[in-house]
Amino acid sequence: MTPSDPISPSVSPPAGPPGLLVAFEGVDGSGKSTQLRRLSARLAAAKIPHTVTKEPGATPLGKKLREILLDPALPASALAQLFLFQADRAQHRQEVLSPALDRGGIVLSDRLSDATMAYQAFGFGLSRELVATLTRVALDGLRPDLTVLLDLPVEALEGRLSARAEGRTRFERLGRDYFDRVRRGYLEIARVHADRTLFLDATLPPDLLEKQIDAELARRFPGRFGR
Repeated sequence: MTPSDPISPSVSPPAGPPGLLVAFEGVDGSGKSTQLRRLSARLAAAKIPHTVTKEPGATPLGKKLREILLDPALPASALAQLFLFQADRAQHRQEVLSPALDRGGIVLSDRLSDATMAYQAFGFGLSRELVATLTRVALDGLRPDLTVLLDLPVEALEGRLSARAEGRTRFERLGRDYFDRVRRGYLEIARVHADRTLFLDATLPPDLLEKQIDAELARRFPGRFGR
């Protein structure tokens, strides 16, 4: 792990904990959670220890915050949401991320800091500097070793969300213009942080995406993921 600002590339960052942190990112319906589960299943089959986690909601406190954040019936300003996300993240880092990484483990996270930059800064127009500063404090400088970004065009997103059986969350109800901004945010993050981003076309078949992810993990971290 290497600490870094989530917006701007850092110069010669100090060494972080010995573990590996892989974040899965993308707009709602992109298939990021599916690919994380597939990777976890393969690691489990190979008897490779790892931790699966998510944001928000990975801790007891986080579960309560997640209920608030995703409830479409509960009004919350963009700034209030930002602070709730960062509260979840600080607890997540303390209870889950840092202990696992300090043990040298592999951590797979369904969303992390890039989601807040894309959804709150680019999506809602909050200050990128503010989001970056709060994220840096909440994560104590941690950043992913690899971000798997599944890019889904907004026109494909609507169909995937409509096919879901459950009701839509607060964010899934925000409409095309909002998700256009979120996607542009993810594209900008991938450009700035190309060194740690695996950019994938989320419209490709899941089996092909899984192979691309496995190949990149093997290339970047020889031996750590069993291949």
